[in-house]
Amino acid sequence: MKKKFTSLFTTLKERWKLTIFVLLLLVGGAFFFFKQSAASEVEQTFITPEKGNITESIELSGTVDAKERARLRFIAGGKLTYLGAQEGDQVKKWQTLATIDQASLQKQLEQNLNLYMKERWDWEQTQDNIDGNYLGEDDASRRTIDKEQFDLNNTVLTVEIQDIAIKNTRLTAPFEGILVTSPASVTGVQLLATDYFEIVNPDSIIFRAYVDEEDVAKIQLNQMSNITLDAFDNEIIDSTVNYIAYTALQSSEGTVFIVEFPLEYSETSLPLRIGMNGDVQVVLNQKEDVMTIPIIATIQRDDRTYVQVKAENGTLEEREIEIGLESEDSVEIISGLTESDQVLLPE
Repeated sequence: MKKKFTSLFTTLKERWKLTIFVLLLLVGGAFFFFKQSAASEVEQTFITPEKGNITESIELSGTVDAKERARLRFIAGGKLTYLGAQEGDQVKKWQTLATIDQASLQKQLEQNLNLYMKERWDWEQTQDNIDGNYLGEDDASRRTIDKEQFDLNNTVLTVEIQDIAIKNTRLTAPFEGILVTSPASVTGVQLLATDYFEIVNPDSIIFRAYVDEEDVAKIQLNQMSNITLDAFDNEIIDSTVNYIAYTALQSSEGTVFIVEFPLEYSETSLPLRIGMNGDVQVVLNQKEDVMTIPIIATIQRDDRTYVQVKAENGTLEEREIEIGLESEDSVEIISGLTESDQVLLPE
């Protein structure tokens, strides 16, 4: 016996490489077998329908803006002679914001008034000289009177245009608000025709969003809405729909309609600023105490909705259901399921 054992040991020692290979092959095969067995036994998760509240909504993106917002410019450039408010100041309606030099315009107006008086006297002198020939008895006289009348009318128009130009040397606030932009902080500088003063009424501040044409019919006035701004992502601002545009706009995403939501301006609570970006969730419909399941458990096919339910024998059966409201993660069950049914929840 000892000789046989010694002989076997000697043989294994001489063929040690083959022995190690066989052992590795056995270990690898066992590992592969157990791995395949574990993979074939996938753990399935089932849920039961639950009673709860569900909210159907639509989310839109937009920015903070104001209904009363105006940019004011001088028709032509000029030297700034008066500045009635600084950038950031509160201004009243009809308050003078700025004036530009009107001395040359005033002199031009006086000159035009003198020309008007001259044309007026010339016209009356022509009338006296013709002495009634305007009735058509003398064509030359009639033409002379007409030309004098045209000249007189032109001088009147020139005076009126000059008066308008003088009035346009003064900018006034069309409503109460804040001067948010000013092209100058001191007088004596030359303004260009492109320079502007901008006024915003903070009491008219709104959130303006854009809705696609396929969703605009879902939006109705006075629908409850929740606004979240990027600058205050932890704050939810309650609002309602108070304006839906009647005409569409063309954007990079296609045809859209403007929808507006009023905001309550307060420096002490949320210091809102024009141009802030955010999202608004418009509540389309709400239901309480209804049966719901996660929307990922549903299967859509041929305009019908199905779920996979565990049968009494433990197998899966596909069942058609009727659904109602849909939220971001849940769906209302109208028929087809009971609270005791076990519905497969896909991984």
